Amino acid sequence: MATLRNIMPISRDDAESETGWLAIPAAGEPEIRIGFASIEERRRVLDWLNDGLRAGRPGRLVSEYPLLFERNASAVHLTVWENDAPVAFCTLWAVTFRVGVHRLRTGLISLVYTDPAARGRGHARAVAQAAIEQAGRLELGLLVLWSELDRLYRPLGFDRAGHESLLVLDALLLEQAIDTARPDPGLRVERVSPADWLEIERLRGFRTCQLELDGGELARARTIPDLEVRVAKDSHGMRAFALRGRGDDFQEVVHEWGGDPEAALLCCQSLLEACAPWNELFLMTPPSHDPLAWRLRQAGAHRVHQPMGWMRIASPAAFAKDIAAMLPSLSEL
Repeated sequence: MATLRNIMPISRDDAESETGWLAIPAAGEPEIRIGFASIEERRRVLDWLNDGLRAGRPGRLVSEYPLLFERNASAVHLTVWENDAPVAFCTLWAVTFRVGVHRLRTGLISLVYTDPAARGRGHARAVAQAAIEQAGRLELGLLVLWSELDRLYRPLGFDRAGHESLLVLDALLLEQAIDTARPDPGLRVERVSPADWLEIERLRGFRTCQLELDGGELARARTIPDLEVRVAKDSHGMRAFALRGRGDDFQEVVHEWGGDPEAALLCCQSLLEACAPWNELFLMTPPSHDPLAWRLRQAGAHRVHQPMGWMRIASPAAFAKDIAAMLPSLSEL
């Protein structure tokens, strides 16, 4: 059974035994460390993680996840060590979702990884359980992750959440949808420029639910490699945007968009034209009746139901407080 030790800062409750002495694991005993004891230990863990997940591309993982690894105090890294070597890892990111005018404190678990040579010993479950416990200490009401591994997360108290779907898009279907929607002929589609991001954030702000990011986090998110962005503009300014790709993830998926659905169709068409030799893209759609998704379904887009979200309560007290602010009638539950 792995022992837990906080690194930077060290918590007396977690790091000391009942006698007051520092609890040091026996040689070879798995140990879970929260954070990094030094810059050298951080480099060692990230190099090992990059070799496992992005072999042959040094530094690639950090560039794909700048919000987790570049001086982010809200990201907690947990590593299982065995025989003075990292063998499993995950990150807990403490975030806030805005739901209308309310806030929901949430922990996002990501990059759960076990070294191939150490699999089958329960390390992934141990490091995920440590992240759950850490989320409770941070008073995060919910924990959310995306995975296909039912056998790992269901025993840890997670349940399936969300109803994401993918719409299959090809050139002919987009042409049909655009012909039906008849977007303004004065619209022009361009690659995103640095000056466009402020307007993209304004359009994102109309969503009922969204992840809150500050200006510095937004600036770092724009540097993610293989992120393709198109914006549609007319004489009055930006009308829509669409994003495809995010590092090695979502290479063939339009995962975020906003603005007028007719203009967003043109952005999707431009993204498809730019990603040859692929001859189709996928549009990630929410369970709500989104107008862009509706136009594509009307044109005959095939839907692939692919829910991958998992959720569980981390801190019941924190969750109850956030929900009571949204729904005062539940404040006594």
